[in-house]
Amino acid sequence: MGREKDYLDSFLTYIDAERKLSFHTQTAYSRDLEDFIAYLDCHGIAIDDFSLHDARDYVRSLKEEWAEKTVKRKISAVRTFFGYLQKREFIKNNIFASLSLPQGSFHLPSVLSNREVEELLAYKGDGFDGVRNHFLFLFLYNTGARISEALSIDIPMVEKSERRVRIKGKGGKTRFLFLSPVTISEMEHYLKERELVVREKGCPDEKALFISSRGNRLPFSSVHVIFTKVKESLGWQKEFTPHTLRHTYATHLLDSGCDIRVVQSLLGHESISTTQIYTHVSRAGLHKIYEECHPHARGEKENYE
Repeated sequence: MGREKDYLDSFLTYIDAERKLSFHTQTAYSRDLEDFIAYLDCHGIAIDDFSLHDARDYVRSLKEEWAEKTVKRKISAVRTFFGYLQKREFIKNNIFASLSLPQGSFHLPSVLSNREVEELLAYKGDGFDGVRNHFLFLFLYNTGARISEALSIDIPMVEKSERRVRIKGKGGKTRFLFLSPVTISEMEHYLKERELVVREKGCPDEKALFISSRGNRLPFSSVHVIFTKVKESLGWQKEFTPHTLRHTYATHLLDSGCDIRVVQSLLGHESISTTQIYTHVSRAGLHKIYEECHPHARGEKENYE
């Protein structure tokens, strides 16, 4: 996506030479806009074709992964960038100028209980979509991957013998997603069904791990529909998004006694504060820790047994 990179370079030159913004501000703009362009690249969207629907999908993806303050900063950066491109007549419209964010919509995602995870993974849909959706849910819960990371995975990135996937997360940093034996087994089943689809649809060169029933890389816009339909089928009232599974992954690790810095590394967070903000220990986990660590709690437990 060379054009987008040229646009970014032009914008960064503008805020340095003409607007004389501070080094710190320029760095923040550069980082946020590089993330945005990476998002465009991952989803195969040209900036000239970026629509209001695309903008809403982008905002939704930000809100699933970042705190409110960071989301607002990133949207502000993209809005300013689009304003510059419109003024220079590189694009026709600044989509973000008319995009309003609902107030009070930022909150931590819900967490699935162990029973709900079992219920989700026991759910079987129909046809290829059902097989793929089942594997997608299992993959997200077992790896803690961001949905953008999962959708960007190509089959050659999967190292089956090592039970891991090498990905590039935020900021272009490489990390591994580790796969359980169950995930590997389900992947083998899914890949057989996937092969039938790409052959039937005439897409033998498609490398994406997760594909649509048309044989192409599964788009982000379809994921929201998938999660909504399954939520309705299960009769759940709670929030259920891709980030719900990432949050559940982190929470269940913490509940099992995993060190928060290990969780930070597995999730690909640069700062421990990010992990602390959106992961939490459940009430059951707190109760367990209390019983195991507090001498009076141990004594009480022994007396009541």
